[in-house]
Amino acid sequence: MFGRKNLGDDGGGSGKSGEREKENPREQNREAHRQGKEDLSLLSSDQVFSPETSSVVHLLELRKLFGDLVVLDRVNLSVQAGEVVCVIGASGAGKSVLLRCVNGLEIPTMGSVRIHGEDLSSPSCDIDQVRRRVGMVFQQFNLFPHLTVLGNVTIAQRKVLRRSRGEAEEVAMKVLGRVGLAEKVGEYPGVLSGGQQQRVAIARALAMQPDIMLFDEATSALDPELVGEVLSVMRDLAAEGMTMMVVTHEMGFARQAADRVVFLQGGVICEEGPPAQVLDAPLHERTQQFLRRVLSR
Repeated sequence: MFGRKNLGDDGGGSGKSGEREKENPREQNREAHRQGKEDLSLLSSDQVFSPETSSVVHLLELRKLFGDLVVLDRVNLSVQAGEVVCVIGASGAGKSVLLRCVNGLEIPTMGSVRIHGEDLSSPSCDIDQVRRRVGMVFQQFNLFPHLTVLGNVTIAQRKVLRRSRGEAEEVAMKVLGRVGLAEKVGEYPGVLSGGQQQRVAIARALAMQPDIMLFDEATSALDPELVGEVLSVMRDLAAEGMTMMVVTHEMGFARQAADRVVFLQGGVICEEGPPAQVLDAPLHERTQQFLRRVLSR
């Protein structure tokens, strides 16, 4: 859709594939990050950036309790610009709560969440300002049924970002085009399929021009035949360099689109690494058990 590298390619090693790789913004982001590491050698020790300030998202010793129930237990995780991190695990592992902590919908019991170095728990933090930089797509679409597709994609722009009607509609048309729904601007959610409604929800989040997108099992509420159209949009976003944290049960998507896969079990990160390692050659017994169950379905 975006003319970027096809994440479904098997990477057969041709020269053209290499050229596409160089053009991929994700590769450019990684190269910039590597260059940044090299540049750090020129700085004094007190000038070196820590992960807390250099990452888009940095979680440090994150704990979340609901009463006596430990949902997240000392989670440490960083997400760099342009990186796609897929979080997998069984139901109840704490995956959704993890994302809700990242955008401030849940307040950690202990530890810290930093977005571009800003601690969400700091009294000086403007949480509403931070949320404007973090787009989130939920399992349910949460569209306003009385508003058209265009109205759903423009309302937050106008109310939160204070954009004019004309500017908001211009942005809306661009993002709706990106998700393949430009022709549906006058339709109401009730006449759209589940896959189309979820793509409207993605467009609504993109219209706010976030620094990172969070996807909380965005395909779990869809009929199987509609899953592919939403995953296609998510693959395209990954290919063009969007920073993403994705909670998913779609192992094929994680294998194709992720830079890292994180396996969460009982609120603890049991294993993380490149998709080829975690999905094809997991080291932890719990990861192996989970994948056997998921892949045998």
